[in-house]
Amino acid sequence: MEFKGIKHIAGGNFLHRYDVYYETGDHKEITYEMASRNPNITSLEELSNWGTKTVSIIGISRDHNSILLNREFRPAVGDWVYNFPSGLMDEGETPTEAAKRELLEETGLHFVKRIVRLASSFNAIGISNESTSCIIAIVDGEIQESESDVEKIHAAWFSKEDVKELLKTAKMSARVQLFCFLWVYGDLSLNKFYEYQDDFGPGRLR
Repeated sequence: MEFKGIKHIAGGNFLHRYDVYYETGDHKEITYEMASRNPNITSLEELSNWGTKTVSIIGISRDHNSILLNREFRPAVGDWVYNFPSGLMDEGETPTEAAKRELLEETGLHFVKRIVRLASSFNAIGISNESTSCIIAIVDGEIQESESDVEKIHAAWFSKEDVKELLKTAKMSARVQLFCFLWVYGDLSLNKFYEYQDDFGPGRLR
């Protein structure tokens, strides 16, 4: 597949719509519709840039027995969905700094210790080039209502038994569903993440 060009179609407050043009191996031209937070993509390098734009915080309790989940209303699906505290990075922030801020704003909890920060991953490669860095951390404090006037968020702690029930019927983001399934049913211990920390390290500020 050969990249042939990209055209900005429409802009909004947070998202921009593009048509991306490719030529297949048998010389057919195709147009692919996609969305991005970048308002000015003009090249393949900008399109495929997977530098972190947003962060997601996977919060674990001090005793390692509970996981922090937000139940939040998502206008794009018109329903309440379970998600990890997440948000956009501000200019000049590192992913960990953004994670601390978003965690406090959405839940009132405090970031105690970063266990590991994973490299960026794409959120929805079928429709967007947005990427997120997940940060697994020990968090603590008293849960408070979100500071946001526009987001409807209710944070709570969930045990593994709680999560087993949620996995049966609750609507979740794909990231939450996968991590929670592994946390409950897989061989996923925090000790493993502590071992991985040396591999990932601080990483690039992507």
